[in-house]
Amino acid sequence: MGFGISHQKAGLNRPGKYKEWCREKAIAEAWRAWVQRKGRTGVGCGVSGVGNNAAEHAKWRRITGITAAHEACMTAKERRRGLKRLVAWIENRIQNGTDVSGQLSVVSGDPSPGVRFAHVRPLPGGGEGKTRGHGDAEKGAGSGYRVSGIGQRTETELSLMTPFGRAVEEWARPGNEGRSVENLCVELQISRARLTMLTKEYCGLTVQELMDGFKVRKLKSALVERLREAAQELWGLPGTFAAWKTDGYRVSGFGFRERQTAKQSRYFRMRPEDYACEERGDERARRIGELVVALRRNFDLEDWAARVGFASGARLKRACLNVLGRSLRALERAMAEETVRYYICAEDKVLRQVACGDDNNPRVARARWIYGRSEDAPKEPFLDEWSKAEELARDWLDKMRAAFGST
Repeated sequence: MGFGISHQKAGLNRPGKYKEWCREKAIAEAWRAWVQRKGRTGVGCGVSGVGNNAAEHAKWRRITGITAAHEACMTAKERRRGLKRLVAWIENRIQNGTDVSGQLSVVSGDPSPGVRFAHVRPLPGGGEGKTRGHGDAEKGAGSGYRVSGIGQRTETELSLMTPFGRAVEEWARPGNEGRSVENLCVELQISRARLTMLTKEYCGLTVQELMDGFKVRKLKSALVERLREAAQELWGLPGTFAAWKTDGYRVSGFGFRERQTAKQSRYFRMRPEDYACEERGDERARRIGELVVALRRNFDLEDWAARVGFASGARLKRACLNVLGRSLRALERAMAEETVRYYICAEDKVLRQVACGDDNNPRVARARWIYGRSEDAPKEPFLDEWSKAEELARDWLDKMRAAFGST
């Protein structure tokens, strides 16, 4: 008679086989208890499941509290609290962490001076276009970049007379982007797949998207710098465009008093009388469009993304959608609207100051008509945009004045 599919031919059902397994299990449990009692850690303690104390006591488990012993019995609320601590730890490392060269890559919070990208001038005495940073005074020729502000690194000067090859620590992308996902995984003692699984469990984002989202804080100061340059190119400092309104609107006599329809065309420039007959809403919409066009003129997305700490323009756009819920173009237009609003406020302030001047001055008469459509001097309470902002949005006005200046 054959055994067929019986397991007796392998000896699995012979007497004493299960007792042998029980003896091995008892030895394993005794060894595990001894290791825990002695506080031994490290890999290779001799028994499977016991020698992985390094994995059981990994840093990410100590941060979250999700240990192997308690993970199975943790509630959803406790697990979420642990993942929140992990995300906060990653945010702190991104904002205050160091890059491969040891320089601070990102300043914590929102730096008020903004991100400055000044070109580096060659050192006297032959430095091949390199400027020494804070920690390079004793290194001789420097490290190939300079530090602008606190923890901000700027690009080196490019020239046909200087070499393009540099050490890895001096490359632009590692210096601008800061810490990588793999660097965090090594410190947390976790694999990238496991870390991505935990961040997706917490907020639905991969760890790379989470890190890019924390860098969006740097975007505001860099965008303010672009807006300030574009607005000053169009209208000068806030308030100075009021002089063009009083003098540039002028035609023969007071010909712009008639409320005629302003002529606007894609192919012909507006005349001064067209500007004078323009309603405030039309003026605001026109200037917003002009600022958005100037903001995108000669704009290189990939270069700008690298300067604000992103590896590519696509990741920058994705971070804007993830964090702010708006595309980069929509964000630029919203910031342009706020900039134009501040410029109009500053111009109303200057027009009011001029309109309160001497009655015998023709410029004062024009300012009065543009300011309030009247030949009389303005009287309190003033109803211009600057007065409204002073009364209702004082904090916003002070911050915009600090960012864009004022006459």
